[in-house]
Amino acid sequence: MLVLPVMAAPNVWIETRFTERFVRDGLVVMWVEMPTQFHRRPHPSMPSGQVFLGRTPKRLAANFRQSVLDARRALGVLAERPEADPDRITLFGISLGALVGAAVYSVDPRPRHAVFLMGGADFPTLARNGSLSGPFARKMGIRIEELKSAWSGLDPLEYKERNAGKPALLINVRSDTVIPRANALLLAAAFPAARQVWLPLGHYSAILHLIWLPRWVSKEIARVYR
Repeated sequence: MLVLPVMAAPNVWIETRFTERFVRDGLVVMWVEMPTQFHRRPHPSMPSGQVFLGRTPKRLAANFRQSVLDARRALGVLAERPEADPDRITLFGISLGALVGAAVYSVDPRPRHAVFLMGGADFPTLARNGSLSGPFARKMGIRIEELKSAWSGLDPLEYKERNAGKPALLINVRSDTVIPRANALLLAAAFPAARQVWLPLGHYSAILHLIWLPRWVSKEIARVYR
């Protein structure tokens, strides 16, 4: 299992709830710090992930593209671990990690399954309309056309035919404004074989689902590889 984290949390408390469950259930787990996070912050005084969005479409796309490359490199490392089975690798991403994971899953043949929690597709409209990234994008005067140009080749919607038979579990929440419902539905369109589950609450209040969700996700993954 390769775990891809959220963008700007001050710690990995959320991811740890899942990784501890996965390890307890016998999975080999690896997770990756993405650009501007934790040990990769431009300066120690900066909060983790704060500048991932960048000030221009090109900078944002560059951070995202680097995250995809890092995740793909991590897949290679994970596949070579003696305790891991390279034919049973699953991607797991939350929020930004789900966006990066969807891009990775679209172009890399090594993962056999993916679970994306609060993810979406059509990244340019997501960045423009989401309640986290949208105000920033509008303040900077960033246009959809600029985002589409900078993000070419990164969106899972561009790989719909390639993704046609790829199994995935998509978990979204009904009142999410960070990942608008339209973009969550487009992620399902980008992975036609995916199963999409809708839960109550919003992007941040969904933390309440951590009471039961890690165990349920772990069971769903085990069911795939029976």
